Amino acid sequence: MLDEVFMGIPEWEEIAIPEGFGPYRLLYNPPSETVIIELRSIGEQFFPNQLYTRQKDAPKYEPVKGLEPMVSSESPVTSLGRPLLFYLSNTLTKREDGGFNGDWEGLYSYDLQKRTHHKIVDKVSLRFPSPYVEGWVTSLVEVSADATELYLTVGMMPPDTSVGFRMVNHQLARMRLPTGDIQLISQLKGSFF
Repeated sequence: MLDEVFMGIPEWEEIAIPEGFGPYRLLYNPPSETVIIELRSIGEQFFPNQLYTRQKDAPKYEPVKGLEPMVSSESPVTSLGRPLLFYLSNTLTKREDGGFNGDWEGLYSYDLQKRTHHKIVDKVSLRFPSPYVEGWVTSLVEVSADATELYLTVGMMPPDTSVGFRMVNHQLARMRLPTGDIQLISQLKGSFF
């Protein structure tokens, strides 16, 4: 099993990878000389993804934010020209059937030198082009070198016009920073990115 392969690895303990997590994604930010890892749950108990960083020559990783039960930090992208990391955060709740529901909390930037967070948008402040009135950022794809534009995927819904089901329109989009304005690039039919 996967947890038998990953659990009890002394090297992971030495570099401060918490028990129950394993590597998922690796990034590097040249301006701050920072190694960034996204960790995912690998044991029997489920944990939301978490982001950790370390200076390139430091021996141990440190969490980007304090661990909150069932709150993720995930889908990181980093600028090649500025010491910035961007990530999404979701709050997860366990369903009766044992699965999990996610509630998008927000899109954040993290200054890798100052170690400060800034919430860019959340579900209340995110502005979509007409006719869409509700939605969320589903993943981060890329950030421009100067960190003025984020490429991301979004799920958007028009106003509720009928009882019950509303179709979600998934799109690849560009967000201008710091305004948060979204420009749609390409529809992602049949996709859940």
